[in-house]
Amino acid sequence: MTSVLPPFVQAASGSLGAASANALTYPLDLITTRIQATEKGTSIRKQIHTYGLSLLYDGIGADTGATLLSSFLYYYVYSFLRALIVRGNGKSKAAMLSLPQELAIGYLSGIVSRSITTPLNLITVRLQTARVSDDSPARGGTSRFTAIFRQILVEEGLSGFWKGFSSNFVLSLNPAVTLYLFQQYRRVMLKGKERASPPPGHSFVGGALANSIAVIMLYPLLLAKTVVQASRRSNSTNNSSQGLSIQSSLQGIYTAGGFFALYRGLGAQLFKGILRQGTAMMVKQRIEQLVVQVYLRQRALRRVQYKG
Repeated sequence: MTSVLPPFVQAASGSLGAASANALTYPLDLITTRIQATEKGTSIRKQIHTYGLSLLYDGIGADTGATLLSSFLYYYVYSFLRALIVRGNGKSKAAMLSLPQELAIGYLSGIVSRSITTPLNLITVRLQTARVSDDSPARGGTSRFTAIFRQILVEEGLSGFWKGFSSNFVLSLNPAVTLYLFQQYRRVMLKGKERASPPPGHSFVGGALANSIAVIMLYPLLLAKTVVQASRRSNSTNNSSQGLSIQSSLQGIYTAGGFFALYRGLGAQLFKGILRQGTAMMVKQRIEQLVVQVYLRQRALRRVQYKG
């Protein structure tokens, strides 16, 4: 991401791109979460047959809000930190940073965005898996979002909204690695003006490939986080009442199904990631191109008016 646009423009375009991709791929995202949260997994055909097409949008409101906020914060912090480093090194705004620098600012941006949006992500996972666990708390006129919010607050307190957050200290490498690999794709595959402003096709392919590699690297931890967030704390007073941790979740999955169980749902996750990340990058780049075009047109008009 070597855009020289202001952080706010990059953040706005990134969040709109992510939200568009999220709306496009949400049914697959919900199915993936249900596969991950169910010990034996299930097929996409079975999901559609059991719940119907309309129910594949459970939690889309919460997820869209989380996606908009998370992406905006990530791109804003990333662009801001990158500008500071470039300015400190006396380089041009479009200069390529070193691998440690790119990963460091990407990692910090991921931590900041995830620390704020984890509660919404948690509620989304509960909304997506409530029907699978036969645990839909909404009754009467109470919205399912409000019911699950109250359920978490009563059972686990405020800290419960950050359940599974410890995994983010590693998972925040995902967007950092994705962004870095996408930048390398641009460097290797594109030249001249296309490198600075990639065509939609290259934005889609580059974003999809970068995200796939990052997901494969970190998938077991992503699976464990989903299992932890989908679980509810027991009402009993024994040790199990403390709920699952990331470590115990990983150990339980491995013990129950072996090494390959750590990758259950990977196919759906990769397919979703290809569509989502590819679309997000494509929309983001297109919005930035439109902003630049509008700016150049306005500047040209001002010059004409000034000469006149």
